[in-house]
Parts: sequence; C-alpha cells; structure tokens
Amino acid sequence: MTRSKEEKAEFIAHLRAAAKELGETNPVIPSNLERSYSLQNCLMILFQKPNATHVAGFHDWRKAGRAVKKGAKGAAILVPLGVRVDDDGLEKPFFSWRYVFDISDTGELTNESPKLARELVSA
Repeated sequence: MTRSKEEKAEFIAHLRAAAKELGETNPVIPSNLERSYSLQNCLMILFQKPNATHVAGFHDWRKAGRAVKKGAKGAAILVPLGVRVDDDGLEKPFFSWRYVFDISDTGELTNESPKLARELVSA
C-alpha cells in the first residue's frame, strides 16, 4: 500500500500526538528501549506495541539470527535522515519512518528454518 504525502503527514501527526499524550501519563519505559531510541520514538513504540521490550529493525533481527514472523506488524518510528535548507535559507531536519519489531514478533532461526531464511542470515 502506497500512502500519499498527506496520508503520511497525517499518520505521523497522529503518532506524535499519541506519543505526547502517552508521555503525559509518565509510562514506564523498558530500559532496553530507552537506551536505543529517543523518548519520542519510545513513546511511539509503546503506543503501538504496549508490551514491547526489545525492538529492532527487520535486518537487525536477521543479523541477530532471528526472523520476523510472517504477518507481524511493525511499530512505526521516525528516523532522522539529515538537514535540508528551505526556501528561506533555514536548515530544517528531515525524517523518514521506519518499522521496528518486538522480539515477540520474531522466531529463532534453526536448522528446521526455511532454507531461504538461513541463507539471508548468513549473507
């Protein structure tokens, strides 16, 4: 599914608002998340996956010898990509969204794992 720029902006605005609202409740953020992600991304992850403990991107799980389960839904986070200069000459950071998966969304790769999954990990 491809989203328009307006849909993406609306989705990000919704996540930011939800993260801000969640932040006002002073949630307990697992230390594993807090060490790896910004406060805003931690709140966005917890809003989407309240029981998240260890999260990583698809390829990071693959490098760790785990495969994301088919059909698993990731949590969207904002990743800084750099700085752009706008029409007024002001530098503004720009972001992209990426998806991270909780460890509960993964399974360990074993000898019984599909051949392709094992090959991807060893690549």
